[in-house]
Amino acid sequence: MIDEKIAIVGGTGKFGQHLGRELEKDNEIVISGKTVDQASEIAEEYGWGYGESKEIVKDADIVIIAVPIAVTVDVIHEVGPHVPEDALLCDITSVKKKPVEAMKEYSDEVLGMHPMYAPSNPIKGQKIVLCPEKGKKWTLMETFWMDNGADIHVTEPESHDKAMSLVQGLMHFSELVVAETIRKADMTGSDMEEYSSPVYQLITDLTARMLNQKPGLYGSIQSENPENENIRESFIESAEDIRELIGDEEAFAEKFEELGEEFDLEGAQNRTDMVIEFLSDEVR
Repeated sequence: MIDEKIAIVGGTGKFGQHLGRELEKDNEIVISGKTVDQASEIAEEYGWGYGESKEIVKDADIVIIAVPIAVTVDVIHEVGPHVPEDALLCDITSVKKKPVEAMKEYSDEVLGMHPMYAPSNPIKGQKIVLCPEKGKKWTLMETFWMDNGADIHVTEPESHDKAMSLVQGLMHFSELVVAETIRKADMTGSDMEEYSSPVYQLITDLTARMLNQKPGLYGSIQSENPENENIRESFIESAEDIRELIGDEEAFAEKFEELGEEFDLEGAQNRTDMVIEFLSDEVR
């Protein structure tokens, strides 16, 4: 990707800035933010262009929508009429169906992207889900991610959202339930450290890691993916089903074995053993 003008709507946010820094080599970067003053401050720091969202997209080769999930579709409709029909129009939210459908109204080149990592991390080795819907220019961004060592998965928006209802929706919801249960037990994560082996400390730390992020992001992940409501209901039903098995050793063992068939048990054992060994070394 060389000599492309890349407009990042929401380029003042953490991920917008991250993409700008990664894409600026051999390309022209122009950004917008909540205000022009905010965009000006960030742009001057990196030597980028800046302006109002509707203005920066007018002559862009690639437009990336990098705003919070809850406002992504609204922003697409706001800037969409000003995007050249042959420009590659992308978004980076963790929900894909609605944003992709909105982008298709305004460009002949559409790509939904979901970078599944925090902007503080390097791209190499990170999972990137791509949902190309129209045109062929999406391969420009595919090449960018590949050149930076990303682990790319190409799929359809519907398949992405269904998978994310498990990967994100279910996992985040269950972590919140765990945290609330600990609170109701009149204990804290710090209290549990006194009694936790490395593996249980890891589980607690993963919950705490999520709670160290912005609540708005995780609230939007729960509310914006239409697949999540069914998954939450299934989670609650499953908890009741498992509770019914407690005390019936034979039924419990049968379910335990049955569920184990759904996972890569050996791979999981090996991966977690390495993490546990590392954590054990840290506290020695």
